[in-house]
Amino acid sequence: MTTDIAAWRELERTAVFSRFGRSVDRVGFELPDGAREEFYLKRERPAAAVLALTADRQVVLARQYRPGPARVLYELPGGIVEPGERAAEAAARELLEETGYQGEIHLAGPYWQDAYSDALRLAFCATDCVKVAEPAPERTEFIEVVTLPLPEFRATVLRSGAMTDTAAAYLALDHLHLL
Repeated sequence: MTTDIAAWRELERTAVFSRFGRSVDRVGFELPDGAREEFYLKRERPAAAVLALTADRQVVLARQYRPGPARVLYELPGGIVEPGERAAEAAARELLEETGYQGEIHLAGPYWQDAYSDALRLAFCATDCVKVAEPAPERTEFIEVVTLPLPEFRATVLRSGAMTDTAAAYLALDHLHLL
């Protein structure tokens, strides 16, 4: 594989919006052919998502309304990595807060949210999960905790478009050799 693709040169950057740990910047670039173009790029802090499995291979999920797609969706527990916090700590914290479950946390791998965002996402898996507390969601989270058998999760939820975090789920399943 050859690497003849040149990086674009950033000319200017202006913050258009910033709130809730997210921002949108208008960024002017000089392209490799000398042309100039503007893009709107999302800036976000790193986030962790965790595929949680109980000993009997039930997948622990959160179902909640998501305002972007305007639908109730399944999600892997997860959220923003707070300043000074390790990503694995964030994954364990979010799993406990959103579902009340704990397990042994393993990094499955990183991935980028999309081509127009600097959001690095970190996929984790948690094994041998057990419920140790009641969920303690944040004030804007109205979560239904759901457990599904692994085959049902793979066949129905993961491939249906009814879930966020599918990249994290695939990375975690691959890490666990469960694809």
